[in-house]
Amino acid sequence: MDAPDSTGGICMTRGRFHAAAALVALALLALAVPASADIKVGIVDLQRALNESAAGKKAKEQFKGEFDKTQNALKGEKDRLDRMKDDLDKQSVVLKADERKAKADEFDRRQRDLRRKLEDSDAELRKKDQELTGDILKDLAEVIQEIGQRENYTVILENSSSSVLYGAKSIDMTDEVIRTFDAKKK
Repeated sequence: MDAPDSTGGICMTRGRFHAAAALVALALLALAVPASADIKVGIVDLQRALNESAAGKKAKEQFKGEFDKTQNALKGEKDRLDRMKDDLDKQSVVLKADERKAKADEFDRRQRDLRRKLEDSDAELRKKDQELTGDILKDLAEVIQEIGQRENYTVILENSSSSVLYGAKSIDMTDEVIRTFDAKKK
């Protein structure tokens, strides 16, 4: 259940807000367009367009290559750290207290370093993903605008779970967007 906000009302979740905004926009649009004018509505699944376009597939492969390379490098370090921990556990009985402490401190230091490297690589991978997909999404938006203007659409909505509750297949223009985008990128 939604929690009351500072004005005493109910806070709207992001998804409900988008759905309500889309419905209000369509209602206002219907009122603003003269009765004789045709309203042409389209929906686009941007995530599918991103995943199925040639540029999106290429970006996904590039990202997977970066991800695999990073994971392999860090896996080697993690394996060395695991061996170090096993050795420390086996030797802890025969080591003097100061030697055991020195080895434990070294293990802790290396573990912290690995954790930092993991966090850094995660941040770099997120940044790389945003770079790769950001440009493609921008270009997809331009293609959608071009199609909308060329084919006289009144409105084109993103078909996401939070903004379009229902859309007939007949108004889904995702395939057309992918074809146009791929043709433009050749």
